[in-house]
Amino acid sequence: MALLDGEALLAEFTLNIRKTHSERLMPLIDALLKESAIEREQLQAVAVAAGPGSFTGIRIGVSTARALAQGLDIPAVGVSTLQALAEAVPSPGALICPLLDARRNEVYSALYRREAHPPRGLEMLIPPAAVELGPFAERLKTYGEPIVFTGEGLNSYASYLSEALGGLAVLPEAPQRACRAAWVALCGRRLLEQGHPASFHELLPQYLRRPEAERRLKERKRGAK
Repeated sequence: MALLDGEALLAEFTLNIRKTHSERLMPLIDALLKESAIEREQLQAVAVAAGPGSFTGIRIGVSTARALAQGLDIPAVGVSTLQALAEAVPSPGALICPLLDARRNEVYSALYRREAHPPRGLEMLIPPAAVELGPFAERLKTYGEPIVFTGEGLNSYASYLSEALGGLAVLPEAPQRACRAAWVALCGRRLLEQGHPASFHELLPQYLRRPEAERRLKERKRGAK
């Protein structure tokens, strides 16, 4: 989690722990505010990584953001995890492809271009989706330009991308594999400036596909017919 004053980062906490999200989240928020000498009532907006990613983590994060926004009567905005990952690549004019492992032979991905001139925002060329990596790599190849890859999906697929795209695949030695809260906060701020819907009622998870349990239930129902 992170706290911004304008575009200046005041504080950021990062924990690489996949369990006990619900138990740790609110105490960490309180600690972040205390360390920054900020009261909850001073908060002006809240942003959250709304997905894709862990279904449990997304649900807890979005629910907490909605509760904060409702309780404090402030704007709330959901940020694509993929866009936040792309924000970590500052190179003007670059094609940027964030990658998350979606399992079942799929990845969550999208394609952005960093604008060449100030304010150097991100132009979305391919919207976020759950896709098979093979056909998606072939689609990326048609751009005929170097593409900077980032995200934890590189843990599994860096070698495949290097082979499939050859010299077009730019694989940084130290890519931003985790989605930093500071980038989520920055993306959220920019979305609010652009007039993005900001009511907690409209803040919803961006799963991109059905949860595994729901998919299996549908398959069982289909098999029972």
